[in-house]
Amino acid sequence: MTKPIDYRQTVYLLCVYASIGLVVGIVAIAFQQLMSLFNIFLLEGLAGYGETRIVWGDRRFSLPWPTPPVRWWAFPLLAGTGGLLTGIIVTRFAPEAGGHGTDEVIQAYHQKGGKLRLRASLVKMIASAITLGTGGSGGKEGPIAQIGAGVSSLLVQYVPALRKYRREIILAGMSAGIAAIFRAPLAAAIFATEILYSDLRFEGRVLIPAIIASATAYAVYTMYFGMAPVFALSEFSYNLNLLDFPAFTILGIISALAAVLFVRLFYFIRNAFQKIPLPAYLKPAIGGVLTGIIAMAVPAVLGEGSFGLQKIINGEFSLGLLALCLIGKMLATSFSIGSGGSGGVFGPSLFAGAALGGTFGGIYQWIFPASEIPVTVFILVGMVGFFSGAANAPVSTVIIVAEMTRSFHLLAPFIWASAFGYLFSQKWNIYENQITEATDVMANTVDDNMGRESCATTYDGDAT
Repeated sequence: MTKPIDYRQTVYLLCVYASIGLVVGIVAIAFQQLMSLFNIFLLEGLAGYGETRIVWGDRRFSLPWPTPPVRWWAFPLLAGTGGLLTGIIVTRFAPEAGGHGTDEVIQAYHQKGGKLRLRASLVKMIASAITLGTGGSGGKEGPIAQIGAGVSSLLVQYVPALRKYRREIILAGMSAGIAAIFRAPLAAAIFATEILYSDLRFEGRVLIPAIIASATAYAVYTMYFGMAPVFALSEFSYNLNLLDFPAFTILGIISALAAVLFVRLFYFIRNAFQKIPLPAYLKPAIGGVLTGIIAMAVPAVLGEGSFGLQKIINGEFSLGLLALCLIGKMLATSFSIGSGGSGGVFGPSLFAGAALGGTFGGIYQWIFPASEIPVTVFILVGMVGFFSGAANAPVSTVIIVAEMTRSFHLLAPFIWASAFGYLFSQKWNIYENQITEATDVMANTVDDNMGRESCATTYDGDAT
């Protein structure tokens, strides 16, 4: 017999998830602006690196003093100072706010009954803004994922009736943050269901809450920043040909191998930093200095990399510089975040994938000068293949790149390269807390029906 639908409860939950999207959308705006303030005043105002801009609605903010010439020596100094401040803040107030963020949300879902401290989210917001704003290499996805999930979990503390939905609520908050800051509501919702597992499992019960929260957060964010795509594509003509698929296959496999290299490099450097006999708060400073040294040779690796990635898409980098960007970004991100700094890995993965795709495209056109595949297509396909392999998230990666660049006409090569990126890198992934069997969730935590409520009742005193 079919269970009757409780329409009042359904409407109530829809309002809850929409409210989460509203709040997280506002928080995403604040995070973006906070990070931009550090960029504009420090990287541009002190170091003279002008590849950053801050936007207040439809107005651009400018420095109250003239931008100085580029001071290359300031890159290690700024990134090191930012790393030191981040290390002090994180170790003093919330150690779980270090690292790349999304993994903490995955761990909370699988192993902690959805429990996240609000304090950790606030610390994550400040620490990530400092890390990225002073030139540390990382992404915005991890911070906003942890911030959105943490802010959403606060709701559960004050509304006991929602305790049994705690895990769905934190994922709704995570997807809302990603949807807003990357302007990708559909991809963010699917990402929340896909990122929990490493073997192509999807958490279906999370999808509707994530969709509602993501759409609302996206609407709030775009009311302030506008609806332009994150990355603008110049006009190009390309008609998909079946004969082009061998090239996309090769690029997908190469992207997978490069993603494996990045994952292994990241955790090798992280483990090496953990063994250094120094106080934990000093280690991000060392990572920041090393990142700044790399940036002296390849400035595009600084920060979250959106402006450098846009230049790659525009075709402004030479073949040799693209190769340097690929290596430099993987190293810089590993030093900045692996040392204990605060930031995500999605942005750096897209950057590295774009550099790889641009390098491959340049070589391909040199070997086959009659090819009608624009290098821009290879760049976008490289972005998809790389992160699909690094995160074991082949479906949401396709959609998020398409939404960020408005390149839906390239879905076929995206899907193709994403499949190969995933298939050839399944044993390694950047998110350590992904699991392979859904039953492992309850083995490590509590019973799905009864345990979530009991978990919630013991959590209230730990909320801050």
